[in-house]
Amino acid sequence: MTIHQEPLLLDACVAINLYATDQLTEMAQSLNITFLLVEQAAAEVGHLRETVAGDLVVTPVDLSKHIEQGAVQLLHLRSAEYPLYVALASLLGDGEAATIAISSKRRISMATDDRKARRVCASRSLPEPRRTLALIRSYAEAESLGHGDVRDMLLRVRGRASFTPPRSDPDLSWWARFVNDTVPPAGGR
Repeated sequence: MTIHQEPLLLDACVAINLYATDQLTEMAQSLNITFLLVEQAAAEVGHLRETVAGDLVVTPVDLSKHIEQGAVQLLHLRSAEYPLYVALASLLGDGEAATIAISSKRRISMATDDRKARRVCASRSLPEPRRTLALIRSYAEAESLGHGDVRDMLLRVRGRASFTPPRSDPDLSWWARFVNDTVPPAGGR
């Protein structure tokens, strides 16, 4: 029996954030999602910051393992998508423009934390894009991860991907519950 995986287009920033969790493939499997990256967004997925022996080290993001495992698939723009991509590229970066063009033309859900890209999606009547924290929270809840595991994962995203959610993120208080404290709440995880 084949299980249908939900496709979800990621922009480069969300891809970097999810990669920084060290749980990208596990997240895809748990949430029954195949993460899609258009080639322009994949080209923008650069590196993470690591601290090794007190020194800041830049580590390239290597998605090949996740592609081989089927958690991530690369897409290319189709000829019918290029006019929209070009129009959007005058407003946004190439990765966001290509991601929105494919989302719009193929009706595939997408994820972005970029405020301007989210506004463009709304102006095109596209479904509300998912966000980094919503995906991580869904994964943590689906797997019943403990407080320490969630905290460690969020700290990796903050430190390695330099991600801090904007004040407008609906999951900001969830993030703060794990990142801004050092002791789990009584009776909580």
